[in-house]
Amino acid sequence: MTYTEIDGVEGEAGDFTVSLNKKPRYVIEDNCTGCAVCVEYCPVKVPDPYNQDLSANKAVHIYFSQAVPLVTYIHEDCLYLKEKKCAICEGVCKNDAIDLHQEPEKMKINVGAIVLSPGYEAFDARKRGDYGYDTMENVVTSLDFERLLCATGPHEGEVLRPSDKKHPHKIAWIQCVGSRQVIPGGNTYCSSVCCTYTQKQVILTKDHDPEAECTIFHNDIRSYGKDFEPFFQRTEQLDGVRVIRSYVTVGKEIPESKNVTIKYATADDGVKEEEFDMVVLSVGLNPPADAKNLADQFDIELEPHGFCKAKPTNPMATTRPGIFVSGAFQGPMDIPESVFSASGAGSQCGEYLNFRRGKLSEERIYPQEKDVSEEAPKVGVFVCHCGANIGRVVDVPAVVEYAKTLDNVVYATEQLFSCATDSAESITETVEEKGLNRVVVAACSPRTLEPLFRDTLREAGINQYYFEMANIREHCSWVHAKEQEDATQKAKDITRMSIARACRLQPLQEIDLPVNRTALVVGGGIAGMTCALSIAKQGHEVYLLEKDTELGGTARRIHYTLDGMDVQAYLEDLVRQVYQHPLNIYVSHLLASSPYCLRAYLLKWGKPVLLAIPT
Repeated sequence: MTYTEIDGVEGEAGDFTVSLNKKPRYVIEDNCTGCAVCVEYCPVKVPDPYNQDLSANKAVHIYFSQAVPLVTYIHEDCLYLKEKKCAICEGVCKNDAIDLHQEPEKMKINVGAIVLSPGYEAFDARKRGDYGYDTMENVVTSLDFERLLCATGPHEGEVLRPSDKKHPHKIAWIQCVGSRQVIPGGNTYCSSVCCTYTQKQVILTKDHDPEAECTIFHNDIRSYGKDFEPFFQRTEQLDGVRVIRSYVTVGKEIPESKNVTIKYATADDGVKEEEFDMVVLSVGLNPPADAKNLADQFDIELEPHGFCKAKPTNPMATTRPGIFVSGAFQGPMDIPESVFSASGAGSQCGEYLNFRRGKLSEERIYPQEKDVSEEAPKVGVFVCHCGANIGRVVDVPAVVEYAKTLDNVVYATEQLFSCATDSAESITETVEEKGLNRVVVAACSPRTLEPLFRDTLREAGINQYYFEMANIREHCSWVHAKEQEDATQKAKDITRMSIARACRLQPLQEIDLPVNRTALVVGGGIAGMTCALSIAKQGHEVYLLEKDTELGGTARRIHYTLDGMDVQAYLEDLVRQVYQHPLNIYVSHLLASSPYCLRAYLLKWGKPVLLAIPT
């Protein structure tokens, strides 16, 4: 439910009533096909917030190229909405999707649990006036630079500086802008992700321009997360990359070139001043702008910095039962951590939704499958740019033209993102229009997206096993980033082999097999016990295995947290819940000491349990 806001929340865990306000997008979603004809004819240009206002968009537009749903909306700067004139979009839309008189829609929904994932707000670099953001044209934030790097960005993946649209060759990154600083408007905490995203940006900059000179100014590097320290070392060792530990002062903008000077100090050379084509401010993460309003609506508490306050023993649980949090509303974190927290929040929601589980699943209905087994192969090839991931290394148009010359290929084209909603729909439409009976997508790894493309064939009435995927990203562009001609040739070879294999594919049918819904949890520490309890509360049988003689793991040796929580009291309560729940618990127990010890241990937890003692 996009373009929709919360008005209020009532009720309790398992039975919430949420009041919603669906704002008018002045487009009828069910009628809009995302064709963008209205965008083409719209005469009004407005700054594009998705591209950090670095480029303009039309007053009617799709928010970004992979938006779901792929439907336009009309900005408040529309001439008709402001002055009751124009309405060109209404006249050119062939699907009658424009409704300039649309009104807000209020509704209520009943839910069992709630997850808050409003994200974060980037630190406003204008609060650091001494760094020249908004006064010097070629001083940008890291979020601005991220959009410059992206194939869907303001210059389609070309890194061009704002002042003259030239390629910057010498770029400086300034770390900890808005983080770890006791200044007015700044944050005292570390935002945890800035050092690593800067390293990523440096690596991508070097991919765009191998001769680029990149300098990182920092207080100290904090590479949070597994394997992020080697990632920093990889960046540091690249040719033309300097990592300098120093506080800096952004000096002046040189009028003729619009270059920016930076003053910094080194142990060997003292204070130096250096000129750069572009300066990137690595901004930290703030709580969402409306965090206070959100907390009031959901009756939850915030911690002192303005992020969501969570239970000390459950980082996904807010101070109100049944309402959970995931992602950067918990505190600054990167994408993998956000995914982990979302998984944890989803699991805990399942405890409240178990009684509805049978009502939630509806079988999807596909078109009748056509029998094409006796037809000659008619292959359609779709080559993905994958933003810059493939397109900046592999000559995608050349691969498409090569594919057209191969036997049995009746159609070949390129796509910006083959996995995008509109691209998948385009594949389905092309299969039907061209009478294709085989499809090859030359893109990324089949590990994540093959099910999506198989589903696309089913939507077109073709057996899903007439699909073949050519991995020209992980197997080509990512490993041959500096060998563009050879990478293009290899992409052609991989695509040719995939087409040849596709011609020999046979239709297969899936068989439904019964699933054993019993879970095995290995390890009886805090994490294992929490996981076992969550699965058990969702109605599944659970076996919990612990190699030691007692549950608890490392937590048995910890007494207090930094916040003063009594770990042993919490642990004892958790162990009690585990033993009192109908779990199957296997521990290497102290039966060898005496059967009476075992009996006393069981009685301690107040309820008999199943115990298996290894011999």
